[in-house]
Amino acid sequence: MPHMARIESPGSLFHVMAHSVSDKQLFIDDDDRYDFLSRFEKGLRKCDFQCYAWALMDNHYHLLLRTSHLPLHKLMRSLNGGYAGRYNRKYKKRGYLFQDRFKSILCQQQDYAIRLIKYIHFNPLRARKVKSLEELGNYQWCGHGSLIGSSGALGQNFLNREQALRFFGANEWGAVTDYLKSMSESCISRDHEIAGILSAIEATELTGSCKGFPSVIGDPDFVKQALENYKGYLNRMHRKADYPIVLKRIESKVCEKYSLKSDELKKRGRMDKRSQARADFCYQSHIQELIPLAVIAEYLDITIPPVAALVERGSPQAVQRCDSLDYA
Repeated sequence: MPHMARIESPGSLFHVMAHSVSDKQLFIDDDDRYDFLSRFEKGLRKCDFQCYAWALMDNHYHLLLRTSHLPLHKLMRSLNGGYAGRYNRKYKKRGYLFQDRFKSILCQQQDYAIRLIKYIHFNPLRARKVKSLEELGNYQWCGHGSLIGSSGALGQNFLNREQALRFFGANEWGAVTDYLKSMSESCISRDHEIAGILSAIEATELTGSCKGFPSVIGDPDFVKQALENYKGYLNRMHRKADYPIVLKRIESKVCEKYSLKSDELKKRGRMDKRSQARADFCYQSHIQELIPLAVIAEYLDITIPPVAALVERGSPQAVQRCDSLDYA
């Protein structure tokens, strides 16, 4: 079965969902939940992503994330893959744990972020894990408690509370008050499908009913721009036969930028201008031109792990940290 189209947009807001195969229990006990959250926290730090909302349910989970320069799948592959491997070893299972990798919806900020934070944190109430908004404040397995400042709430190490509350107000006290008021109003007016938080059109997107097309939530202009950006992303996906041509073009540009001879890029070196040039080359090749790590590794005649490390070093954030170095 072909994978559903997925938009990769650096620095954007995504509602991420992953569901177990055949509705099997994704988390058998609390130890499983702690393990998943530990992996999630480590992945967020490694990828420099921000989390604004989260909820673990019996057979699925929800996350609201802002990505960095890295694409969303950099976190999700290791998170789901690592957890699934540990799950199968622990329970002596075989086969897939997750259904269709994961689903992601590109979201417009502000109004839609507010709705999604509420939607995600409302899940335990809808599933009757808790009976009231007051009980939700002490519920361990979603971000509501951390957001309102409940003592001992899980997720304080990885939920970006400050940024999430900014969607609701300029100061902490006012933001928490407005968030709780809005959640309370949603409790009173909730409908049978999505707790009265999202419109029917948005619910259609959440079900993935527009199969084959990237999912986007926002106003018409935002959706149009997102899909145009996605077309540009597709245009940068090269055929395998084009890889050497694209890599050679990037090599020429990078060598000119760092004043290197054409054969110097493939030579190994320490933290000098050649080393930074290799990092720049790997970042452009993998992140911007979407060329697989294995292909880049073969081109440079090295193994895949060093290429992955060079991609990290070549990111804009890493380059800024190296600005003080003298490459002359």
